[in-house]
Amino acid sequence: MTLAFLRRPASPELALIEADTGETLTYAELEGALVDAGRQLSPGQPPASAPASEKALVFLFCRNELSAVLLYLTAIEQGHAVALLDADLDAGLKAQLLERYRPRFAWFPEGSPLPERRAQVSPWRNGHCLRFEVAGATIHPDLALLSSTSGSTGSPRFVRSSRRAVEANAAAIAQGLGLSPADRAISSLPVFYAYGLSVLNSHLQAGASVVLSNAGAVERRFWDTIRTHQCSSFAGVPYTYQMLSRLGFENFDVPSLRVLTQAGGRLEPQLVRRFHELMSARGGRMFVMYGQTEAVARVAILPSERLPEKLGSVGLALPGGELCIDVEAAPPGSPPGVGEVVYRGPNVMMGYADGAADLARGDELGGELRTGDLGYLDADGMLFITGRIKRMGKLFGLRINLDDVENLVRERGPAAVIEGKERLLVFCAFGDASLLDGLQRELAARLRVHRSGFEFRRVSELPTLASGKVDYQRLSA
Repeated sequence: MTLAFLRRPASPELALIEADTGETLTYAELEGALVDAGRQLSPGQPPASAPASEKALVFLFCRNELSAVLLYLTAIEQGHAVALLDADLDAGLKAQLLERYRPRFAWFPEGSPLPERRAQVSPWRNGHCLRFEVAGATIHPDLALLSSTSGSTGSPRFVRSSRRAVEANAAAIAQGLGLSPADRAISSLPVFYAYGLSVLNSHLQAGASVVLSNAGAVERRFWDTIRTHQCSSFAGVPYTYQMLSRLGFENFDVPSLRVLTQAGGRLEPQLVRRFHELMSARGGRMFVMYGQTEAVARVAILPSERLPEKLGSVGLALPGGELCIDVEAAPPGSPPGVGEVVYRGPNVMMGYADGAADLARGDELGGELRTGDLGYLDADGMLFITGRIKRMGKLFGLRINLDDVENLVRERGPAAVIEGKERLLVFCAFGDASLLDGLQRELAARLRVHRSGFEFRRVSELPTLASGKVDYQRLSA
């Protein structure tokens, strides 16, 4: 049993390492482990309306553990559709998702309350596999992966992706980053988050290895794990790098670390340069990436060697993909050349799903994704993101790009901006009252609006989703 992106099924080299238990699987052992996991996704004694050959929907309420990864790989190999979800979601949200989509199978790790829906429960490894008695809706033959659009908020909307899209994206990332069997990634992001899953898929495609860890990137044990297992690459979102900068990353004793990748939003150029210089001094590389869950995670990569001259860019389209700009979709008053970023490639989603009935739908996009991001391409085809079409607010009747405001404040430290009632709310995880008062005046002057249009609030830290992105919903509440 081998997926198209598992290139070394008979290799004695390590494929997966579980940090908390020390359990390891070589590529040769992985095949047998997938066969064992496959038994958990057998229909047992299904009703007459659900023959054993029926394509099933599998929900995995997972953590960064071998059990979830094995079930994920097995589900795709068997031709099922699989959704990876946060094991720590509120029980009520889990129940709502189960009721809306009615999967045939579900996985819950130890310590997770099981749903009340009638099901056959089978203990397996460190959790339970559930086979529900009532089958769900019809599933399109091409559907392989359902990705959450909302991190860990429990929104019922999913991105629908085909197996072809998953495999194409894994291969393109491996090629773009130059991954080889010598590489070893640490799962610094949850596998239920599109960026975290892409790290797993691309490394397996390259015959490399992945260390599965549930520790946070600012915890001591996380970096102990990197040293113990000689991890060579680390992936992070902007907030992660902001925190590592404040903690003095340059003093971390991690000689095996050779590659840093950053995506999930805009990181301040001065921090990009700083981490690039730190890695270059160690003989390593820093890659800035741009992605969308709707493209199975990655859309563009800035080659490490081009970073200094293209600071602020997110790079070129992935191998096999294409980027263009629709200037007609830009908001009024946008600079020349700026428009909506449009991506074309084999990794573009089939469409969205808001309920079980949508799982039967086919490809609705034809390989073209309108990202909703604003940006431009320079003379070398390098993409620069300038904001979101929908991240707009109004001050005194003027349209204001919230991302522009946020980026201006982030020059001083971690910050997030949302629209409030008749003003913009600026949350800062830095500074004192005097500094924030000065920033308020400076921002008002730069944007040529009255300072009463901004309300600065000091917070000890910005709330984040499990993916590490800023949780704007919690800020709004």
